[in-house]
Amino acid sequence: MISRLVLRHITLYVRARWAVFFSFLSVLIILGLFMLFLRDSFGGDFGELPYADYVIHTWIFSGVLMVSTVTVPLGFYVVTIRDIELKTINDFYVAPIKRRNIVISYFIAALLIGSIFGLFNLVVGQLYIGFKFGLFLDFFTLLKLVLLVIFSSSLFSSLFFLALTYIKSSDAHGTLGTLIGTLIGFLTGLYIPIGVLGNTMRNILSLLPTMQMGSIFRIVYMEDSLDKAFVGAGAFRVQMESFLGVSLELFNQVISPWLTMIILIIWTIIFLTLSIMRLNAFKR
Repeated sequence: MISRLVLRHITLYVRARWAVFFSFLSVLIILGLFMLFLRDSFGGDFGELPYADYVIHTWIFSGVLMVSTVTVPLGFYVVTIRDIELKTINDFYVAPIKRRNIVISYFIAALLIGSIFGLFNLVVGQLYIGFKFGLFLDFFTLLKLVLLVIFSSSLFSSLFFLALTYIKSSDAHGTLGTLIGTLIGFLTGLYIPIGVLGNTMRNILSLLPTMQMGSIFRIVYMEDSLDKAFVGAGAFRVQMESFLGVSLELFNQVISPWLTMIILIIWTIIFLTLSIMRLNAFKR
């Protein structure tokens, strides 16, 4: 029964083309800004590197990939809001299925649709980079990115699922979507590289799951481009990794990737736990 509900939710979302479009609007804006301005904003010694353009493209596409796992689950939850507003969810409650399973079906659908669209972005990004540079990521790197897409989708699906328990109208959901869509480029260090900011802002952003997840995506996605670009320039590589948000620093201490992953897992557990505690909100 849960599988039927999940399929129903996903079908409604995909049919609502405007919802899908606005879920990808932030991605389109980031790519547009990249093509118009950001691509040419990296100069100096870095611009002289033989693979500098390859590095910048992997940087932006790793960020876009991560952003889609944020905006798509958020956009999907408009299906849940509309079901609440139209009282459709009350029809489900009288069906022979537990209320908890009904609510969980929305979370599973958000996770699946976020992962599916994220994987689509991964394929598109790889095709673009492959045709432009003749370079493709190896199988194990792609596998790690697939797992990261699923993990990131689960993290932000649980975060917005928690937010959903406090949202009662499409207007409120639209406001949240507009706010997240506007800020996501800053919260992931794409509009402005984190290395440009002062220590206080860097510390604040480094504490957010968006920047932490973005860092993990960059570490995996950019490994090949960084290896090619910074041969024999280890110190410069460390500097640029910090500047681009590949590695994160908190109070002038580099956060290891493993510690970042542990923090992200903790974030996910917190959001899921709080969401479960708030499930009763759907009974009203």
